[in-house]
Amino acid sequence: MRDIFGKALMAFYEGDPTPCDIQRDDGYTRQQDLAVYFRAYEDWPDYEKKALEYVRGRVLDIGCGAGRHSLYLQEKNFEVVAVDASPLAVQVTRLRGVKDCRVMSALQLDFAPKSFDTVLLIENNFGITGNFEDTKKLLNSLSELTTRSARVITSCRNPTQTNKPEHLAYHDLNRRRGRPIGQITIRTEYKGELDDWFDLLMVEPEVMAEICAEAHWGVETLFESEDTYSSVLTKQ
Repeated sequence: MRDIFGKALMAFYEGDPTPCDIQRDDGYTRQQDLAVYFRAYEDWPDYEKKALEYVRGRVLDIGCGAGRHSLYLQEKNFEVVAVDASPLAVQVTRLRGVKDCRVMSALQLDFAPKSFDTVLLIENNFGITGNFEDTKKLLNSLSELTTRSARVITSCRNPTQTNKPEHLAYHDLNRRRGRPIGQITIRTEYKGELDDWFDLLMVEPEVMAEICAEAHWGVETLFESEDTYSSVLTKQ
């Protein structure tokens, strides 16, 4: 694992503001300001703030990045375990003060049954495993790792909320490939170094509800913005 994204996070933490580029497999590239992963609570979008009001008990933060959600909840006296597949992201999270940080992928969560009361899949992490089937596998594993009244708090970009030609063209490409329109293949470029390609799944709220229902989770509450939303899931 090259961990180029982790390198970018660590460099930013150490004072280098150089952004990274997110490349999509159709050639589209956008610049990513790394400050978003470090922003203070007052700068978070309202849909995140509202969803986090539903946190309770022991918390698992999957795909923690630079740890902004874990750090906030820890300061609110929640017991939090932060995990990320990026070793350097976990190191940054630890350096920022999160007490329990572990290198772990979303599909290889190594915890005892009923260890958590709340799970975070925020910062577009609902589809962190990349496709429908693996998202269901993740939700099924979270059923085992959480208590009976547990909640999963997610956020996701709604792929249908765009009128940009480059994104609509990618939707058409995905249809020809037999993939959901919001399944994107991307990689990070930072200072000339390229990370590995990976898939990220983005779905509209109705599709999220369908995926969750198949894994016996239901959408309790939904908070929407212009093109992104958060949801609170409960066991069914």
